[in-house]
Amino acid sequence: MVVWIGRDQPPYRPLTPGEVIRTWVNPPTYWHLIASWDGQWYQRAAEHGYPSHLSTFHGAVEQNTWAFYPLYPATVRAVMTTGIPFEVAASVVSLACGAGAMCLLYRMLTPTCGRFAATLTVLALCVYPASVTFQAAYTESMALLLILAALWCLRGRRYGALLVFALLLSLTRPVVLPLALVIGVHWVARWRRREVDPFPRREAVVAGLVAVGSALSFLIWPVVAAVVTGRSNAYADTRNAWDSGHAHGWPSWLVVVVGGESVGLRLLLLIALVALVAVVARRSAALWGLELRTWAWAYPLFLVGATRPTSSVIRYAMLAAVPWWPFPEVGRTVQSPRGRVGLAALVVVVGLATQYLWLRWFFLITPASLSFP
Repeated sequence: MVVWIGRDQPPYRPLTPGEVIRTWVNPPTYWHLIASWDGQWYQRAAEHGYPSHLSTFHGAVEQNTWAFYPLYPATVRAVMTTGIPFEVAASVVSLACGAGAMCLLYRMLTPTCGRFAATLTVLALCVYPASVTFQAAYTESMALLLILAALWCLRGRRYGALLVFALLLSLTRPVVLPLALVIGVHWVARWRRREVDPFPRREAVVAGLVAVGSALSFLIWPVVAAVVTGRSNAYADTRNAWDSGHAHGWPSWLVVVVGGESVGLRLLLLIALVALVAVVARRSAALWGLELRTWAWAYPLFLVGATRPTSSVIRYAMLAAVPWWPFPEVGRTVQSPRGRVGLAALVVVVGLATQYLWLRWFFLITPASLSFP
């Protein structure tokens, strides 16, 4: 579908005032298409690193690589030492991380949900509209792998390894704060059940410190940016460069919906929140386990409070993982082989149809495009 739809993409677009790089490149081959958009920024980070000086345009900081976290481009850079170009190296890294994430998600769900429900969850995530980024020069696959690895360690009460994965996540995407919240919920749950499930004081202290350390790791990359550039707000100013009204900061979904006048956005957010509550509050959602279930609501709420109202939220929301197949009890309710095959086929058909629309409307630049990924 990438190649098919990509044939309609114009091969060239000149830079506009204030832009540093184009949002797609010439010619529109498969490798160029999957390394477009954010991929071009990760390529710049992989090949040239991060600037020590932030250039400005009309007094505002220009878009630059400090908005893109370093672990993914550094990993791609390591693969590129074998002699393969950025596009191929990025795809190798993304596919490998995505495959690892799917295997881990399946293993986490199988003990409580059963193999069929675990399979459908993985399948639904693989055909999610924006899951094309699992093969592209984007960080979604690496971030999902690290998130699931952290939740796996949290479930197994391996707090030292959990902290390592949290630190790695803090250098991949700015989404470690909801993970810290999940750790906090885990701590409270263990404390409340300490009479039946011992929670030794030393272990409680370690788990608490890991939660705090994970939350503080959110500051690592902004601090690094400030030290290297000599500008205390370098990261924030860089992020604001993607806001068309630089002076207005970084208004989140919550700020815009509460303080704005868009009835459509308010209705959209309300519908999304109601759907989220309906999914995670179901009794059968307990089959996901405390860690995955908590992440399923903590991460979307983080998106509401920390991201701007853009079409990129479709891609961001993919990392919630389990809610995209909201029926973990399906293995018990659908028993016949015919019913299971039909249900899996329905997931595939609906998923591929939505992938097609997302590619045509957002990821690839065609006459039918609505926005950006």
